[in-house]
Amino acid sequence: MKGLIRKWQKPLIICLLTVFCGCVSAQETQQQVKHQDLKQKTVVTEESDPYAQKIEPLTTRQCGQCHFSVFEKIRDNGGRHKIHCQECHTTFHSFRPGMTWSDVVPRCTTCHDEAHGPAFPDCLSCHTDPHAPINSLTNLDVLAKSCKTCHNRQGKEVTQYKSAHSEVACNECHHDRHGYRPDCTECHSEPHTGFVNNAGCMGCHPAHSPREINYPATTENQVCSECHAGVNQAFIKSSKKHASFKCVFCHSDRHGFIPDCSKCHGEPHSKKMMTRFKNNCTSCHGDPHSLTLE
Repeated sequence: MKGLIRKWQKPLIICLLTVFCGCVSAQETQQQVKHQDLKQKTVVTEESDPYAQKIEPLTTRQCGQCHFSVFEKIRDNGGRHKIHCQECHTTFHSFRPGMTWSDVVPRCTTCHDEAHGPAFPDCLSCHTDPHAPINSLTNLDVLAKSCKTCHNRQGKEVTQYKSAHSEVACNECHHDRHGYRPDCTECHSEPHTGFVNNAGCMGCHPAHSPREINYPATTENQVCSECHAGVNQAFIKSSKKHASFKCVFCHSDRHGFIPDCSKCHGEPHSKKMMTRFKNNCTSCHGDPHSLTLE
């Protein structure tokens, strides 16, 4: 009997240990599942605690969701200020007690230094809106006092070459806003040629020195004839070689320039002969536009 017990003792013990271990393993597994479920339930979400979230910097698009009028202004007229909001507003945007204005709004000199020199320390007196710096140059009473400081070349030109344009203030032509260029016909309602656009007028008349008339070598006689109708008629009626030229062939250097006949013709007569005539060539050949011998 004892031998029989010994024979089955070892297998029985193994079997009991296997069953026990299996039960322990199952219990551990159940505990791990419960712990994992509990852990998942305790994870903080935006719904469970919105203030436990990490706040990331706002994007330009997110800024525009509240500041949509500013967003549109920069988008349409921002010029070189069309950059990400955070490039200027590096500090959290909301103004609150304890903060200074400079904490929220950066100084223009952070990027621009003294753009127009030390004489213009207050940028916003001219550029009234930093979100549209060029388009907001509309305070013409302020701007007119300083036009020649920035537009030095035009200031010298209008002063050096006297004309009616020298007698008017800059904002009488460039009214409404900075950069506005009026049609010439706003003042000159009846120009001597058919007005198409300012380029037609300025092809001869520089805006800031209109009496310094310039014209290209391709200028047609019809342009000149609008003022010099009598000369044009003489050309039309003449059969001489001069009538085949454009006005600008002889009057090439500047408006009103009258060349010496010798420029083209040299000296066809002796100097002794020429001394006999007070008006030189025109004494005999008359008007150079018709060349009628007298």
